[in-house]
Amino acid sequence: EADLTKDDVIGTWAGLRPLLQPDSADESKSTKVSREHTVMRLAPGLTTVAGGKLTTYRVMAEDAVTFAIGEDRKHRDSLTSAVPLLGGQGYAEWADRAQAIAEEYGWDRDRVVHLLGRYGSLLGELLQIIDDRPDLGHPLEHARVYLRAEIVYAARAEGAMHLEDVLERRTRLFYEVRDRGVESLEEVIDLLSSELGWDEERRRYEERAYRSYVEAQVSAEKSGSDAEAAEALQAALPAVPSGATH
Repeated sequence: EADLTKDDVIGTWAGLRPLLQPDSADESKSTKVSREHTVMRLAPGLTTVAGGKLTTYRVMAEDAVTFAIGEDRKHRDSLTSAVPLLGGQGYAEWADRAQAIAEEYGWDRDRVVHLLGRYGSLLGELLQIIDDRPDLGHPLEHARVYLRAEIVYAARAEGAMHLEDVLERRTRLFYEVRDRGVESLEEVIDLLSSELGWDEERRRYEERAYRSYVEAQVSAEKSGSDAEAAEALQAALPAVPSGATH
């Protein structure tokens, strides 16, 4: 039986589930499409979804599209149930090759399982990056669960524009290592700079902004109220430096 304390907690994450209170007095403003979410037309040409949860996001998307296209096309059957997620089509074939991939690239099976869980059949795109630059097939020095190629892929194929994007959302280093990814900053910055064309000024700002973000988050986590936490988070530098463009 583990004797865990708060000092053993590396990272935490929580989400809010939005709940709906339907307004039956104004049926023209919203349409109830399930017990869990509502599709609304907020303005001509602007459709939005309220409520719902992560596990029903595809149903929500289908309902939103059906609502947005209007009555004239509702006779057409939705293809949602037949369209695989990115990385889903051909997944079984890639999974069958897991051992061969591990041997070819010098990885253990756990790494390939991680990569398949992360990219699915899109793993081929990551492997192509490594084939073009074999050094990207090595792990990050201070976060060995992630490959250098995953940082490049985040910028090249997943729209990452900042350190925060990569370390908190494309990878999960912010939550998975005690230093929140700070020890990996220099290596990650080098990789992103090549992909995103950062000059030295931008490199240094990205580092300062991320360190500031981490400090603000840690301070917020130690606060005693939501108000104190919100105040602490406001102290972080903005992700985009003043006057800069993406």
